Amino acid sequence: MKIHIKRILLAFIILSLAAIFFFPVAATLARSVWFEKSIRPAAYKELFLNCFIFYPMFWNSVLYSGNITICQLFVIIPCAFGFHYAAFKGKAALYTFYIMLMMMPLQVTVLPNYIGLRDLDLINTRAAIIIPMIFSPFGVVVMHQYMKSIDDSLVEAARLDTGSVIRIIMTAVVPQLKVCIFAVVLFVFAECWNMVEQPLLFLKDNRLKTLTIMISQADKFSPAIIAGASVVFMIPILLLYMFFNENLEEGLTLKEL
Repeated sequence: MKIHIKRILLAFIILSLAAIFFFPVAATLARSVWFEKSIRPAAYKELFLNCFIFYPMFWNSVLYSGNITICQLFVIIPCAFGFHYAAFKGKAALYTFYIMLMMMPLQVTVLPNYIGLRDLDLINTRAAIIIPMIFSPFGVVVMHQYMKSIDDSLVEAARLDTGSVIRIIMTAVVPQLKVCIFAVVLFVFAECWNMVEQPLLFLKDNRLKTLTIMISQADKFSPAIIAGASVVFMIPILLLYMFFNENLEEGLTLKEL
């Protein structure tokens, strides 16, 4: 009886939290289609037909997020592999430094990044957004922690077969990191998709800015446009989660077995 009550209480808490998180999404969806006490697609009509700045900003968000996510994988996996298998002096201190960087708030690193980009004459270019984000320490730390649980015997067997580090990573390490790679891709893409400070500070040309900047400057657009843009803004993240959800669930199930 007590166990049954605990389950009901736990289910109630979970459903309540889910409702709290879902309410802003539902309110945004409703606001985008409800005008003058009737359901009309006025927001999307005004957004797609009368707000032409939406298109470059949307595709800039896709470009930045996609490129940063792909480039980060080429940095994250070798770095995590090096931290786990390589032996060199100062490795523990360097990894601790990575963790410290990951824990620092964005506001602490914005000024050094801005100074470096300014000296390289990259301000107001797409590279100003992409290059600093490629070397974000979050993915390296997560991948390194997950790499501790992989089967080292496969890596040792690959070492006997080849001396190429790239082949060892691709044949013995990456297949075992499938679940972690899916998770990192999801989190990195979401982080890049939601970034506001970097395009706001590093870019001056509106044609280079992202959809987050458009939404953050709601006072410059009509409520209908912002409502429609907010719904469109949520779609890529939801699709990405739906695409990776089965892979994550399958991988986690196999790991538990």
